[in-house]
Amino acid sequence: MFFLLFFLALFWPILPHAYEYPLSPKSVPAADLARFESWVQYAAAAYCVDNVKAKEGAKLSCPPKNCPYVQQADTSVILSFTTPVTDTAGFVAADHTHRAIVIAFRGTVSIRSIVFDWDPVLTKTNLCPGCMAEKGFWYSWIAVRSEILETVGKAIIEYPDYQIISVGHSLGGSIATLAAASLRAHGHHVILYSYGSARVGNRALSANLTAQAGNYRLTHTVDPIPKLPPLLMGYVHISPEYWITAPSSSKVQPDQINVLTGLVNWHGNTGTGPPLLGDLPAHLWYFQSVSLCAEPMPFQ
Repeated sequence: MFFLLFFLALFWPILPHAYEYPLSPKSVPAADLARFESWVQYAAAAYCVDNVKAKEGAKLSCPPKNCPYVQQADTSVILSFTTPVTDTAGFVAADHTHRAIVIAFRGTVSIRSIVFDWDPVLTKTNLCPGCMAEKGFWYSWIAVRSEILETVGKAIIEYPDYQIISVGHSLGGSIATLAAASLRAHGHHVILYSYGSARVGNRALSANLTAQAGNYRLTHTVDPIPKLPPLLMGYVHISPEYWITAPSSSKVQPDQINVLTGLVNWHGNTGTGPPLLGDLPAHLWYFQSVSLCAEPMPFQ
């Protein structure tokens, strides 16, 4: 990933501005801001080893003050998962307080995550005609797809009035995006919250996802990860983008989140410059330090 950041820094100034969309920013309602601040805590919880290895029925937990929204809720793990090859990790949990079935995916914490999941080659998917996804993200999702589809299918029968939430930060946000698309293809209504996600697929896939309701893709100031993989390789984002302009470690106000439309919009995160290693701190903060309880695991 790091060598790719340097590579892209060289080519960013010549990216084709023919992709540019008109400026159409608007601030978010306070209710949306509250949801963004709440659901990111599930993305934070997915970084905790105890949660991705929890037994069925366990309550989710986090370090002090890292996910109070989650810890104060009546939660019960339905499924936890870590894969031996791709290191895809996360959990499916029932949040009985907020009446939600939450699928949360962990971001990058290991060498395996970098080697297997960051593979910027487009590969075919079965999500829609012509839809192609980043190979590493797609196979990370494929590794857990059957188990999650089965689990969610059973959970929604048991809790028919619960909403389905797919959430993740960084790599987890990219996998959560593909999970939402697959679950929707199986007839489920899913709300997606992705924080600092990379570009997931080509124009066909992103347009297909954009046409579906319930997408909240958040970026933060100069975060370099949403600028990857490059536009020159055929990647674009889903729309809209919720671009947080507030500095890290500050209380975000509704007018500090711009809502921008278009599969490419140079007035949000994409237009803040090339992806640089020095900008990674912006990636680690989304309303809070998201990966606070991450514990890197050894290569196996």
